[in-house]
Amino acid sequence: MNPPPLKIKAPSPPKFPRGGLRTLAPSDLEDESVYRGGVMEVCSLEAGTLQTVSLEGVVFREVNLSGVEWNLIRLKDVRFEGCDLSAAKWTEAALERVQFTDCRLTGLQLPEAVLRHVRLTCAHAPLSLWPEVESKHLWLEGCDLTEAVFMDARLPGAVFRGCALGKTEFHGAELDGADLRGSDVQGIRLGLRELAGVTVEPVQLLDLAHLLGVRVEELAEEA
Repeated sequence: MNPPPLKIKAPSPPKFPRGGLRTLAPSDLEDESVYRGGVMEVCSLEAGTLQTVSLEGVVFREVNLSGVEWNLIRLKDVRFEGCDLSAAKWTEAALERVQFTDCRLTGLQLPEAVLRHVRLTCAHAPLSLWPEVESKHLWLEGCDLTEAVFMDARLPGAVFRGCALGKTEFHGAELDGADLRGSDVQGIRLGLRELAGVTVEPVQLLDLAHLLGVRVEELAEEA
């Protein structure tokens, strides 16, 4: 008996206030503050720290956030468009209904983050670190995750669609129900335990065969 068709639920998009968004400047952001309904565009926060801040209904558009250190940050209904978050570090972050589109996330660190309805589209995120993140409705599409680390992460039902997963580290991760179809899995780093319950395409099995202890060779014509 064949299993039922895989049902994939896309993340819910961010929700923004109907009255529009007020302009936010980098100097407006202060520790232990709450910001609702704002937009920050074409500017730089430079490398700096931010503590215990909540951002709700906020858009970051072409903002340089490289090297920032945000601790105990809460993002709800937030969208990043064309932003640079390279080498940024968000410690104990909580993200809900957050989107990253055409962003640079090289070396981004999100240790132990809680991700709910998070979507990354066309993100350049090699060497990014996601250890022990806990996710629900996580969707990554067209992303470069070469040598990214998802070790010990909880990623049930996560979708990796059209992503580069060369040397991406998934050892110890929970991937039950995850979907890797359409992604380049050559060189992916995971074991049989992590593969259990994962959906792949037939063509991807050749790149995963070595994990099963199987050697794949074409049969040469016999004389």
